[in-house]
Order: sequence, then structure tokens, then C-alpha cells
Amino acid sequence: MSRSEDQVLDELLSELPPGWIWRRDRDSVIAALLAPLAGGIADVEELAEAMLAEVDPRDASVCLTDFERVLGPDPCGRDISLMSLSDRRQLAHQRWTGRGGASRQYFIDLAAKRGVTITISENRVGYAGELVCGDELVEPPEQFIWTVHLAGITDEVLFEVDDGQAGDRLYDLTINDIECDIRRLKPAHTEVVFDYAGSP
Repeated sequence: MSRSEDQVLDELLSELPPGWIWRRDRDSVIAALLAPLAGGIADVEELAEAMLAEVDPRDASVCLTDFERVLGPDPCGRDISLMSLSDRRQLAHQRWTGRGGASRQYFIDLAAKRGVTITISENRVGYAGELVCGDELVEPPEQFIWTVHLAGITDEVLFEVDDGQAGDRLYDLTINDIECDIRRLKPAHTEVVFDYAGSP
């Protein structure tokens, strides 16, 4: 915890050697000489305390650009200059702490760190004796296809007669940028399909 300039000055005065020449009151020449030093020490302590929050990219303000510089360009090509501060923090934290994984839960947690809720469906190969009436037939290599269900579409535009103009798309949607992260980190033997309809 940082200290005030007065608290630092009190400590500096208390550390003076014994003797009548080393007066410890605030009106002394020694106190006047030590006051600027106490102010500098108090400033350094305050800055050091503020830097404790900068260790985590989710809380960083001053050091966020340093995290981004060390991480290098975004592998998915996102332009961080167009992102909000909270989105930049989330992205930097995800890239800084990501350790990799091949389980569905890893990718669900990865999306959650970016504020996106997903579920993942896997296909199971059907074998005689295990299937019951109504089960879906899945043949190899379909078991390597993951379907990622996103809770919603980030931006959806539907053409309307009164508002639209010639050249406008009839239907347009912006895909969630979590797609790139999942495609980039997916297990090599899998294929990923994204379902923007919601839950499976």
C-alpha cells in the first residue's frame, strides 16, 4: 500500500542518526531537504501500486498496448483500433493466457472468455446393436465434424422495401469473430461447422 508524502517524510526523519544536530521536527533544515525526496518516494509507491492492476490484461490500461505489442498482430486479422477497450482487454487476455486444448469444454471456455455463449455437438458413429429406432445414422468420417451452435448473430440486416435501396443485399449478417479462433485452434483431425440458429 502506498504512503503519503508526510508518512514517507516521517519515516525518513525517524531514520536519522541520533544526536542534537539531527533535528526531527518539520521546521528543521533537514526536513526541508528531505521533503522533495519524500515526495518522489511517495509518487513512486503510488505508481507501483497502480501498476499492480496492469499485470492482468483484463484490467490493464497503461500496459495494454505493451501486451498487444508483445503478442504481435492478431492471427485472425482483427483490427484492434476498431475495438472497444473492453474487447481489446478480452482479446489480449485470451491470447495471453491461452494454453490450447482439444476438448469441447476448452472451446466453450475460450468463447466464454470473449463473451460468446456456444455449445458444441459431436457426431457418434452408429454401430449395429447400439442403434435404436429413430437414431441418426452417422458413418465415418462424420464423427470428426463438430457443430458449434452460437447463441446469436452479432449483426443481422434484413432488406425492407421502404428502407432499402437498389444494390442493397436482401439479407446480410456479420459472423462472430470467435469463428476464426475456433478454426485456428481446433484439433487437426476435425472439421468445424457453425450454426447461427442457436441451441442444438
